[in-house]
Amino acid sequence: MENEKQTIKCVILTMHKENIILPDANVAEIVSVKNMRLAENKPAWFLGEIQWNGNFVPLLSFEAAGGETTIAVNLNTQVCVIHSSGSNGNNDVPFIALVMSGVPHTSCFSRELIKTDDDNIDDHPMIAQRVRINGARLNILDIDAMVAMVNEVNAV
Repeated sequence: MENEKQTIKCVILTMHKENIILPDANVAEIVSVKNMRLAENKPAWFLGEIQWNGNFVPLLSFEAAGGETTIAVNLNTQVCVIHSSGSNGNNDVPFIALVMSGVPHTSCFSRELIKTDDDNIDDHPMIAQRVRINGARLNILDIDAMVAMVNEVNAV
């Protein structure tokens, strides 16, 4: 019997300077920004909330969370709506939207192709781990950390 390799279906999100990878199952939908409520007196990474499927979903900026300036959000801005509940049992923030700079794409990788990238470690609050896949540098999104960030902002 032939040994099957386990593959992981992922979505790669293009940010301004980085690429983010997350499991395909965590992506609810890619949408354009509509009906946005701007955030007031919040950290720069908390841009506001967008209306999606009858709910208001927190809209976050990966770049601003890493200390970079954010690009203005308008009706042409694409965001990835992410399922955020399930991994930590927290249903207070069931979805989070993340601003993207480019077109996302799906890919399948075997576990053997994913290598930890210890040379590029920094303290970005939304990154669980940096990896290299076929030599390309990617960041694994830390959805639990993002939920905790939103909960902390909402508690104030």
